[in-house]
Amino acid sequence: MPKMPSHAVAAAALAALLAGCSQPAAPLVQPPRPVKVEVIGNASADARESFVGTLRARQRSELGFESPGRIATVLVDVGDHVRAGQVLARQDDAPARWRLDKAEADRSAAAAALAERTTQLQQHESLAKERIVSATTLESAQTQHRVAVSQMQVAEAALALARRDLLQTSIKAPFDGEIVARSAQPHNDIGAGQPALQIEAGGALEVVAMLPDTVAARLVPGDAATASNPDLRPLPLKLERVSARSESGSLVQVTFRIERPAKGLRSGGVVSVELPRTGPSAVSVPVAAVVYGAEGRRNASVFVLDTVKQQLMRRGVELGDAVLPDGRVPVMAGLARGDQVVVAGAAFLTEGQSAVMHEAQTLLLGGRP
Repeated sequence: MPKMPSHAVAAAALAALLAGCSQPAAPLVQPPRPVKVEVIGNASADARESFVGTLRARQRSELGFESPGRIATVLVDVGDHVRAGQVLARQDDAPARWRLDKAEADRSAAAAALAERTTQLQQHESLAKERIVSATTLESAQTQHRVAVSQMQVAEAALALARRDLLQTSIKAPFDGEIVARSAQPHNDIGAGQPALQIEAGGALEVVAMLPDTVAARLVPGDAATASNPDLRPLPLKLERVSARSESGSLVQVTFRIERPAKGLRSGGVVSVELPRTGPSAVSVPVAAVVYGAEGRRNASVFVLDTVKQQLMRRGVELGDAVLPDGRVPVMAGLARGDQVVVAGAAFLTEGQSAVMHEAQTLLLGGRP
């Protein structure tokens, strides 16, 4: 058998190599992407908006001293029940007594001066009738008498003020109630008006909540609401007041009256205030679920998981203008009950992408698999 030339052998090997490279590679199959979804429930279940409210006493007061000074004694503590007019705390009244002593001395001096000027004026008036003194001398005596009268009035006002300052060295209960806070201790200095005690009257409570401007704008006094927490049955509320000022630029303080007070309520407690939701739809989704278009909320959309095809579908939605708690936005149209909306990572998803519902795999300590 004749031997093949070396160049022919090399050509054959190259052809075999090229033939092997030309075989099509197997396509890579991407596994379905796990996504976190939220199922749109019954609209009637989400027909209320929930906000955080705080219980507080309807009649309450922060008590302090009118003038700065040193606290001598505090006669009550938190939890004590007090009567109107009862002395609750006292300042060191020595400075006030010294001012009172000076005011009394000044008044005595002013009274003596006035008596002297009165006598001189009477004498000059008698001499003027007999034309023994001139009209100018009489006028000078009248002027000095008026000055003495003014000085007497000043001294009496200072004396009244000193007496009042002495009375203000003690704090008295303005009404029957209970001491709920104490921030003063004996022998400590305290400034004028600085709260030393807080008092609340009886068990009459109200609920205060901070609501978004858009929600507060549609409320009027008399509107009904509900307050609840895990330890209490729902309490019926009625709106009493809406503040005319916005806090932090977008929140408004509103006050509700508790229609039927229940036992176990304490001021300072936190409740959930629920208001009827308005509008044609009560559906809401987290902000992270919304993909905003070039025109913002006007062409927003969400991704809905088709569990049969295991694919994502992009769905256009109409968003409301309200601001809801917990970082949610209302959806006025575009979603229906049972839709499984992707609520995380929506900005990184695409139409038709293969996906499955994410199931948490973490096992908490003490849990069962």
